[in-house]
Amino acid sequence: MHGWLDGEALAEVTGVVVPAYFSARTDDETVTQLLHMTLADLPRVVTPSAVVLVTDGDDRTARLAEALLPRLAQGMRLLRLPENQGKLGAMRAGTRALLDAHSQVRYLAYLDGDGDHMAAVVPRLVRTAAHVAQARGVADVLVIGSRASRTRPMGWLRGELEELLDQVTVDALTYTLARQERVLDVSCLLPGRVCDISSGFKVYSRSLATSVVAAEPQFTGTLSRSDYDHYGPETMCVVEAALMGATLIEAQRPTWDGQPTTAFGEFRVVALYGELLAWVWQRLDISVENAAAMFDNRAPARELRTTGDGTQALGQVRQYALERLQAWRKDAADAPKSLSLPPFF
Repeated sequence: MHGWLDGEALAEVTGVVVPAYFSARTDDETVTQLLHMTLADLPRVVTPSAVVLVTDGDDRTARLAEALLPRLAQGMRLLRLPENQGKLGAMRAGTRALLDAHSQVRYLAYLDGDGDHMAAVVPRLVRTAAHVAQARGVADVLVIGSRASRTRPMGWLRGELEELLDQVTVDALTYTLARQERVLDVSCLLPGRVCDISSGFKVYSRSLATSVVAAEPQFTGTLSRSDYDHYGPETMCVVEAALMGATLIEAQRPTWDGQPTTAFGEFRVVALYGELLAWVWQRLDISVENAAAMFDNRAPARELRTTGDGTQALGQVRQYALERLQAWRKDAADAPKSLSLPPFF
């Protein structure tokens, strides 16, 4: 039989960090409702004092949270960052505060504040992490809350580009670790799917949260520190965890059927995904030629190619990412052109 954490034991060993930032376009009532959806049930599954809500330089959200938290449970902590540091910056600050205050916490769950990550799913993810740690005899475990669909909650363009990014990231990690005579330790529970690296709902073991989330970045590549902390909470953290030999595993979780609010539109899509791909290739020291091949192995299968705008977006992301990689490598040759495919399926 596998080990089993009952509710009381699970609450004792689990901490929760909730980074929160809302676009100015989102009205106060919606912000309050989404925070309520995220936080209200957490005291039923974890000790309230082990919940840290981090407002990322967002005074309005902090003000609304201050009014909301006392109505939910005594003890949940509000950490106000005076300036916007990006989601990873907020995660880092919340992780450090949680680790310092709670030595008994063994697993840290990260939930977005927009109502998409349900408290009821936290026990599922933590129990998965605890089982894997015990069964494998390992300390560094990362459980990803995997979505059944990415395009339904986020829209076609973002869902397609996110899955492409995750595919290429897995390919790049597999290639790099194989050169070191190592194997990527990842279990995707849904057959035929790409590991949902970009999901923001994750559980880290304490040791891994300390070395990956709470630590200062090991490598920023061509990104500024600000861009790294804005772009990096998912892809960068998973890559660093994999390089450290962590065990990665997915567990399914529900998601919005269309997000009620998002700050995604405030990012430039080509730059966002181009920077993330470029960082992956830079971090793993992959040549321009091999990076181009990794992209071109995956992009043709994307349904994004079925429209002119989609094909254009893929081409722009490819060009942006490879140019950033080439600039970082300095002595690299020009990237090969992408292969022209036959105009029939």
